[in-house]
Amino acid sequence: MSHFDRPTTPLPSETVPRTVLLPNFDKRGGVCVAIAQDAGTGQILMQGYADRAAYLETLATGEAVYYSTSRKKRWKKGETSGHVQIVKDVLIDCDGDAIVYVVEQCGSGACHTNAKSCFYRDFQGRPSERVQEGESEKLETIDTPVAGRLVTDP
Repeated sequence: MSHFDRPTTPLPSETVPRTVLLPNFDKRGGVCVAIAQDAGTGQILMQGYADRAAYLETLATGEAVYYSTSRKKRWKKGETSGHVQIVKDVLIDCDGDAIVYVVEQCGSGACHTNAKSCFYRDFQGRPSERVQEGESEKLETIDTPVAGRLVTDP
C-alpha cells in the first residue's frame, strides 16, 4: 500500500506557510506536465504529470511527487526504488500549465530503466552520447523528411 492511499499525510515539522503560485491544472484536465531537471547539470531527467495534490505535496515535503495518468493516483518518485528526487526549486512556465522540478537525483537515476535520464536516445533511435542508455520501449519508425542540420551520420 502506497502512503498516497492513506487519507492524509502529515506535513513535515519544518513546513512553513508561504503564498505560492498555483499552476493552471484545469487547462489540461486536472494535470500539468511536470519535468524533472538536474539541479547540478541542467539535464532533463524525466517528464511526468502533477495534479494539484501532487504539486502541493511536493512543495510541502521537498521531494518530487507526480500523478500517474495511467494508474490515476499520486506517486512519490523513488517510493519503491529509493531513487528519490530532492526538490531544490520549482519553476512554472509562462502559460501556467507546465512545471519544472529542479532536483537533486538520488540513486542510479530518474528513469524506470535505471538510466540517469529517460531521454537517452535521439530522434533517429541512436543512444545519446551524453546519457547512459536504458532498456527502451520499442517505438515505431517512419520515413519522413528531416531538416538537414538535424541529421548526422552514425
